[in-house]
Amino acid sequence: MLLWAIAALSCFAPAFAASESGLLMLDRAQALLEPQGGPPSEGEVDLARRWDREFPGQGGRATYRITLPPRVDMEPMALLFSRVGNQVHVLLNDSTVQRWGTLGDPLFDATKTVRRVTLPAALLNADRPNELRVEVTIQAQRLGGLSVVRYGPVALIEDLYTRQILWRDLAMLVFGAGLVGMGALTAVLWWRQRDPFYGWFSVAALLGVVRVIDRSWPDVPVPWPLWAAIAAICYTAHVALMCRFALIAVGSLSRGMRRAIDGVIVVVSVLDGLAFALGMPLLMTIGFTFIPVLGLATLALVMRKAFVSRSAKAWVLAVAIAGALAAGTHDVVMIRVAGASGLYNTYIQHGMFVFVLAMMWFVAERYNRSVASFRALNADLSRRVEERERQLHQAFDSLREQQHHQSVSIERQRIMREIHDGVGSQLVGLLNMVTRKGADPAALKEQVQLALDEMRMAVDSLQPAHDDLGTLLATLRYRLQPRLQAAGIAVIWDVAELPELRQLSPPVVLHVQRILLEAFTNVMKHAHASQVEVQVRWREEAAPRVMLRITDNGIGFPAGVRAQETQAHGRGLDNMRARATAIGASFDVQQSPDVGVSIALEWQVERAPPSSGFHDNPGHG
Repeated sequence: MLLWAIAALSCFAPAFAASESGLLMLDRAQALLEPQGGPPSEGEVDLARRWDREFPGQGGRATYRITLPPRVDMEPMALLFSRVGNQVHVLLNDSTVQRWGTLGDPLFDATKTVRRVTLPAALLNADRPNELRVEVTIQAQRLGGLSVVRYGPVALIEDLYTRQILWRDLAMLVFGAGLVGMGALTAVLWWRQRDPFYGWFSVAALLGVVRVIDRSWPDVPVPWPLWAAIAAICYTAHVALMCRFALIAVGSLSRGMRRAIDGVIVVVSVLDGLAFALGMPLLMTIGFTFIPVLGLATLALVMRKAFVSRSAKAWVLAVAIAGALAAGTHDVVMIRVAGASGLYNTYIQHGMFVFVLAMMWFVAERYNRSVASFRALNADLSRRVEERERQLHQAFDSLREQQHHQSVSIERQRIMREIHDGVGSQLVGLLNMVTRKGADPAALKEQVQLALDEMRMAVDSLQPAHDDLGTLLATLRYRLQPRLQAAGIAVIWDVAELPELRQLSPPVVLHVQRILLEAFTNVMKHAHASQVEVQVRWREEAAPRVMLRITDNGIGFPAGVRAQETQAHGRGLDNMRARATAIGASFDVQQSPDVGVSIALEWQVERAPPSSGFHDNPGHG
């Protein structure tokens, strides 16, 4: 951008902005002109007129002789050729001072830029005039020959040369870099979006690079005039497609204009090709006249769009098209038609570069608009997400409340069922016994005790403190120890250290309590035992399990009756087995090897999270 700014500032200066005080401008010379296919001529020539103006469509050779004044002092002098070509040999007093290319080799073209030659003071005569001889070979339609020459001290020539390089070469390179950069960027945008707005600009910009190469590269490895035809056709397509891009940008590309643009590209390309193939530069000049006509039509459409829609984009493009038209008209009239040689610079490349700047602005503007759109979309999405989260929270709270009510209802039904089946049945049995005459007080007491046990178990199962296995066993021990001691039964509590287990639900607590209570009741009623052992073990397996075993030393099962048969016919054992199944546990009843019965309950229980630690051991009795 810095280089472009420097080049842009130079636009406001004349082509030869340096002070020419002290410089000698040489615009006439003695020349021997040898056109191909024509007779040679010799005499004085006007250097302001190009070779191809005198010999259209012809190449040849020329030798120019210019008389330079005698040297005044030992200060070196210099020459500045505004245009010279196409291959050049410069001699001062018959001594070679500069060569550009090899005479007759068309792969080199010295006309691409201004040329500077330093003349050593030792080669300059002080007592008589000096002879400057410039030998050139020229290819047809290549703007060769010799233009006006400036002669003066090295410092002045260097200053003028630097300004010319800035205007012609450096600016051209900056334009080329801009075209390549924006062409590549818009090509990527087209590839991602398939938007013709980007696609046609990319093609136009990359075709414009060919003109930059033609104006900057002196030895393009493509033979002449093939390279000339390629450069001319690419330049025509570059300008025409920029018109197409402008119309697409403002939404005014009709089918008629699309066909007109395609037609101009085809017609002018054919005329350019024929001009170089047939050696008829007039055809190329005729072709160039189509470009301003297309530009004027495009400008009219864009201006109408600008007035109607008051679009900033349309106004920017209108200014760009108007500038390019003015530059192109200058180049055609002052250089192509007039045939001036080196007195005027071309401006069309500067005018066309405005389209690159416009495209930069359009891309930035579209990007900003996209960012604003995305921000608005994100804001709307955030609002919708917040609204959806609020609705989900409301739905979750409602669902949680429904689940709570459902859980309370289920728990209430369970408690009612347990009270009805447990305490209720015991109270009904107690009522029947009380209503009978001669009821045994001991039986009444036992029935009352059973009812109390049922009620206490129902209450214990609902207590949060009794939702782990260790606390459950400790509570049961507390409840039953007095009754067992009163029955003369010693209890051995062999409870191993247990890891803290996941909390047990009230139904599980109640089932385990009733299984154990039923087992102890059987021992007190039927076993005639003097000792009962409660053993609890933790089994660390793939699926960790708890094993609870109750073993008494009573009389066992009646003689001749197997434990399996007793399990099948005893109602109490059936109830215990059903409750074990309800909590996913295995239930087993075995006759001890000596005397007594062993009841084993084993089920899988999950560990609590590691951070919870372990419960204290309920102890050993």
